[in-house]
Amino acid sequence: MKTPVLVAALIAALPVAAQAQVSHSRAAITGPVVIPAEPAYVAPAPSYPCSDLQRRRNVLEDEKVSYDRQRDQLDAEAADLARELRNLDSTDAVAVAAYNARSDAHNRAVAEHNRRVADMNDAVARLTGELADATPYCRFAWNY
Repeated sequence: MKTPVLVAALIAALPVAAQAQVSHSRAAITGPVVIPAEPAYVAPAPSYPCSDLQRRRNVLEDEKVSYDRQRDQLDAEAADLARELRNLDSTDAVAVAAYNARSDAHNRAVAEHNRRVADMNDAVARLTGELADATPYCRFAWNY
């Protein structure tokens, strides 16, 4: 009879022994911690100088008209040189040298014109991107 009493006393003492523990876990169960790969920066809303974009567009349109006029002049010079070449006496060294000098000057003028047009095309490409970015913020005359 000692064994059943001893087992009953042990079972009754277990909750008291469990309460006597000195340390308790202070860990808190939380959700996963997410650390972004890059910090989130809040970009300020860009300020678009709408009138400056409009002015630059007008300047480039004026340059295009001017360059088109120069191209027409260069085309007329090229036609004159072609006509002169057809009528050129290839046995006359002085006439050939004079034609070559005029042709070289024309080629230099065409190369300079092409360089200016390429520079203008770069400026147009940059401005087009800026205008696309600014369209939601600016009221341009050509949008209406």
